Amino acid sequence: FQAEDGIRDQPRSRGLGDVYKRQPITGSSRQMNELIPHTNAGSGADIGAFEVGESWTTGINWIPKFHTTIWKKTAASTDWNSASNWSTGYVPTSDVNVIIPTGATRYPEISNTGAVSKNITLNSSASLTINKGFDLTIAGNFTNRGTVTLNSDADEFASIIVEGTSSGNITYNRYVNTVGSDEWDLIGSPVDGLSISSFVTTNTTGTATLPINNTLSPNAYAIGVYDNSNNTWTNFTTASVGAAGNFDIGKGYQMASVNGGTGLLKFTGTAASTTQTQAIIDNDAANAGAGRRWSLIANPFPSYIQGNSNADGSNNFLTVNTAQLDDTFEAIYGYDADGSGYTVYNNSSGALRLAPGQAFMVASASTSSDNVSFTTAMRTVVGGDDLITGDDDYDSQEVVIKLYNDNTEIEEARFYFEEGLSLGLDPGYDAGAFSQSAAIMSRLVEEDQGHGLVINAMGTESMNNTVIPLVINQEAYQDFKVVLFTHTIPQNVNVYLEDNQQGTMTLLNEQDFELTPESTLSEVGRFYLHLTEDTFSIDEEVLTNNLNVFKADDNNFITIEGLAVQSGVTDVKLYNILGMEVLSTSLSNNTNTQTIPTDGLASGVYVIKLDSGSHRLIKKLIIH
Repeated sequence: FQAEDGIRDQPRSRGLGDVYKRQPITGSSRQMNELIPHTNAGSGADIGAFEVGESWTTGINWIPKFHTTIWKKTAASTDWNSASNWSTGYVPTSDVNVIIPTGATRYPEISNTGAVSKNITLNSSASLTINKGFDLTIAGNFTNRGTVTLNSDADEFASIIVEGTSSGNITYNRYVNTVGSDEWDLIGSPVDGLSISSFVTTNTTGTATLPINNTLSPNAYAIGVYDNSNNTWTNFTTASVGAAGNFDIGKGYQMASVNGGTGLLKFTGTAASTTQTQAIIDNDAANAGAGRRWSLIANPFPSYIQGNSNADGSNNFLTVNTAQLDDTFEAIYGYDADGSGYTVYNNSSGALRLAPGQAFMVASASTSSDNVSFTTAMRTVVGGDDLITGDDDYDSQEVVIKLYNDNTEIEEARFYFEEGLSLGLDPGYDAGAFSQSAAIMSRLVEEDQGHGLVINAMGTESMNNTVIPLVINQEAYQDFKVVLFTHTIPQNVNVYLEDNQQGTMTLLNEQDFELTPESTLSEVGRFYLHLTEDTFSIDEEVLTNNLNVFKADDNNFITIEGLAVQSGVTDVKLYNILGMEVLSTSLSNNTNTQTIPTDGLASGVYVIKLDSGSHRLIKKLIIH
């Protein structure tokens, strides 16, 4: 040892403990606990004759700290988690650098959760494998001159997180659903810098896993893009793939693997280690209804990301991108791959974590291009299956009703209750249906803007005293039934389905609602869901009269609904902010939904009044 200031005392006869000038160490961060590896014997630390001017914390099991550990070339197994396979005799921790050298007999595989390192370097010809369901978090930089492979299956995905810089490629063997009717998958590349042409060549060579349709000319590959300006899907072909360029990281693609194969497609590129963005746009409003509001995007990282507030309170996709998403559709729409459409996930869902490369639909709030962000803080190694086989079971207060044709489930509508929510729109909790012609939907109880909801979120006080408008879309003479599937609100709350055309109230707690309509069913006004602690008698007449009026921002007309159930005409008057009448008309009850044009009206706040028999509705409208 040398004294800290490097100054020796003048030579003289003295004991070993006096060889060096005593320099007291000050400051808690300089205590001997943090300077010298040692072992305590009982309550006293034996450090020989070295003198310090500070206290020594006893009772600590001191393990020598090493800055770097090297995978042994003679490692007895491939187990990363086996201490004897490392040069230091210890499994790496987040403050230890890792080197995996050239020339080892066996190379490491990670088959445990929670593997970590500081910087990690793989030398030429070295390899590292992260098996499905397991993970590696690198607190520092990642340098790969060898081969790094991540594996997956239908419901288990490997993860790697690089907190520092990343250089060198990784290969992600990503599970992709098979080709077939109503099957396929929505996937994005979990790596950056991969050309689509190279991806196609890799996965159609040898034991091919990417299907080719040879019946088309030119032949088409089972990978394609979605264009929401005209709602079309286009696959790459032998003629177009050469000019396809690289995968756009963060963008989703339709994709499939061959039937009877492994289900794995190989993606080789760099691991993204910085925040990524992806453009989205509402082309439904921008193209006067010719396009769609939906943009197909994907998790760009080779790790899971937090999807909603139940996964992480702030660093999650929905919270970070709330301003970019349409308030009514502030959710993640995951493809079901069974012909049923999309499952909706938002903050009313359980903890949602999106698998590496998982693609999904979102609705943009803007008719001009905007960017959503995938931040590095969203990344996590915690997760499970993908959205195709996702488990949406959640211990919450909710009612779920499902519509069946015969014994086939067609659609569901969910009603979610949480303290602090309202009967109006609660962005991130209410969610519009992906298809506005879905078989069953609900509408907002208050401030309805004409959107059919698949999730209708309300405050807990609404569990036992609310009437909710339903929309049922069914063809004439198509038998259907509505079933109470989930009821986790208080057991004394009755759930009634009202059919005001037939004058019936069906207690769904005890029986299904069944109907064979004589005419096509659509729109709102006939069916209602009643949540109540009351019990309706069989002779009690209950008829909900629900006139509704709204003005959508992107429409040049006012929409009035519920006219068909009125006893006669409905008188309509519109007043400006000064109270002057600017419009007056009467609407018949022969059509349920009718519109009134707003062309020529100045932008501003208006009040509309509807009178039908003894019923009156007064509502404020904003006209742009």
